[in-house]
Amino acid sequence: TVSLGVLKENHKTMFEPCLSLSKEHAIDGLKLGTVNKFFFEFEKMFLPDDWRGIDCLWRDEDLEILRETEYFWMEGISGFYGVAYQPRILCGWIVGRHARYVETLAEEDVLKALMWMLRKFLKFPVPDPIKFIRTQWYTNSNFRGTYSYRTLYADELRTGAWDLAKPTTDDDDKPIVQFAGEATHNHYFGTVHGAIETGWREADRLINYYEKKKTSN
Repeated sequence: TVSLGVLKENHKTMFEPCLSLSKEHAIDGLKLGTVNKFFFEFEKMFLPDDWRGIDCLWRDEDLEILRETEYFWMEGISGFYGVAYQPRILCGWIVGRHARYVETLAEEDVLKALMWMLRKFLKFPVPDPIKFIRTQWYTNSNFRGTYSYRTLYADELRTGAWDLAKPTTDDDDKPIVQFAGEATHNHYFGTVHGAIETGWREADRLINYYEKKKTSN
C-alpha cells in the first residue's frame, strides 16, 4: 500500500485505466500532513530525572523576532521529550509547513539551530549530542508526508476514507486493486493501529471472496 501522499502525486499515471471518480475525489479531498522528529543521543541525559521532556512556549515578543530570522521554522517545534527505555535519547517534534521546510536544510544547520533553541529554553547547561538523526518524510518520494486528515474540501465532495478504501473489482466482484493504510480508516486515520486494522480488513476481503467462490462451485 502506497501512502496517500504518493497517490495524490501519482495516481493519474499509476493506474490504467484511471481510478473511479469517487476514488479520485477521495484522494484529492483528503490531505496528508507532515510531522518530523529529531533524535539526539547524549553521553548522559542532562534533564532532571523527574522530567519527561519540555514543551516550548514562546513569548510574543520573542516569537516576533524569531519570525524575522532564518530560524523562523522553529515555531513549528512543539517540544523535546524522552524516549521510553532509551535514557540517553531526546526526541523533538516539528509539524506542518515548518516540518516540510526544515527538510530542505542541511543537517548541520538544523542541529545548530536546535541546540540554540534547547539552550534558550533551559537554564542549565546542555551538552552537544554524540549523535543526531532526523526524519524527512515529506521529501521522501515513497511517502510525501506522515499522517492523513479530513478536510472541509473532502466534506464538500462528500467523500472520505470510505471511498478511498473501496477496492477496484472486476465483473465477478473480484478485488483487482485493494487499498489499505491509515488514510483508508474511517475512525483511526493517522494512527498505526488504524493502518494495521485496514490491512486485516483487506485480508478478510480476499478470504471472504475466495470462501464465497469456493462454496458457490
